[in-house]
Amino acid sequence: MKRAIGLEAIIDYKLVKAVAETAVGIVLLIFLLRGAEAGAATLAQVVMDHASRAWALQAATAIVLTGTTAHLKLATAGAFADAVLSAVEGLALRAGRWWAPWLVVIATGALLPWELIGAVRKPGWLRIAVLVINAAVVVYLLRTVAREHRARRVDAPPREP
Repeated sequence: MKRAIGLEAIIDYKLVKAVAETAVGIVLLIFLLRGAEAGAATLAQVVMDHASRAWALQAATAIVLTGTTAHLKLATAGAFADAVLSAVEGLALRAGRWWAPWLVVIATGALLPWELIGAVRKPGWLRIAVLVINAAVVVYLLRTVAREHRARRVDAPPREP
């Protein structure tokens, strides 16, 4: 099945993001297992400086401020959970599931306000790039779904009274 280049780009973005978040989760898990909370705090500072997801910023802030094992567990779980969500989004889009664009729109769109707040409060090229990419993904998928819906209505046989 031939997909539009924009949809292919979104699929690739989601799958690469899932791999990257898995790698972050593994690094955090190693810190957790080794008890290296000081190293985790350093990593949390890097996440805080460059991440734009609301959960990542909250977890990183908690790690830096308190450096507790509980917060490190939260950050690890968050990284793996977001990796799973990104993988499901990418794979569902690739499989052509009718609900996949809606899942991506809801999951990505729900965090846009927090990403915008983060980009305004502490601007950085990575935060702004992620915000722009995620907003473009939401707009693109909404337009695609609306276009497909209109095409189905036009192709549908007329209803009898």
